Amino acid sequence: MKTIRQTALNGLAALAAIVLLMQPIAARAEETPLPASAPESLLRQMSEALNNAGPYRFHAEINFDDVLKSGQKLQYAGAADVRVRHPDGIYVDYRDDLSAKRFWYDGKTGTLLDVFHDVYSTADLPGDIDTAVDRLQARYDLALPLGDLISSDVYAVIDGHALAWGYIGVNDVEGTAAHHIAIVGDNADLQVWIQKEGRPLPLKIVITYKNVPMAPQYQAVLMDWEFGANVAADSFEPDLPEGAQKAEFLVVEGSK
Repeated sequence: MKTIRQTALNGLAALAAIVLLMQPIAARAEETPLPASAPESLLRQMSEALNNAGPYRFHAEINFDDVLKSGQKLQYAGAADVRVRHPDGIYVDYRDDLSAKRFWYDGKTGTLLDVFHDVYSTADLPGDIDTAVDRLQARYDLALPLGDLISSDVYAVIDGHALAWGYIGVNDVEGTAAHHIAIVGDNADLQVWIQKEGRPLPLKIVITYKNVPMAPQYQAVLMDWEFGANVAADSFEPDLPEGAQKAEFLVVEGSK
């Protein structure tokens, strides 16, 4: 690989394994080497572009794996429409082969609707998006689709889990040229494709859960980005169907 930054690795054997794994991919990278800081710089630019964009929205086409007890790997498909207003607005309309959910957050309260069953729950989430996402995970064991991507500092989130970075090259995402970056982590590896021309937007992510049997993957292709006035202010207010029944969130034992 032409560029890789080691931040923390458990010995030379781990580093050698990473280099050997990456070499076939690196052979397809651009001929002109980039500086060692290129992956970090590109991820910082992406993070800043999202945080400074004002209200924005995007669509995600998602594929994810499930591993059966027999060891067989199944792939499911899903999609999400996401709207974000930093520091305190989230709307997610998510559906896949197994479920359908909607989530609203207005800086004070989070509301989750199970679309199939017309059941909703609410939670007090005062603060900002980062606080809300963390509290949902810690108190209710609920992870928002692409929750890390909508944080106020995506770079810091990725850097907090990164053991090493790798710049792969410029590759194609649905017909658009994108910088391809590979990140090695303890429990999962991440790949990010960042739009090369114009605003440095994330166009695709792939997460590989390498410590889980059969190494299932989660992939999201991000498209139809819109910014500013196209994101209505009332996007973040719950719009519940008539007759929806309220239920309480299950609280993780021992959480505060």
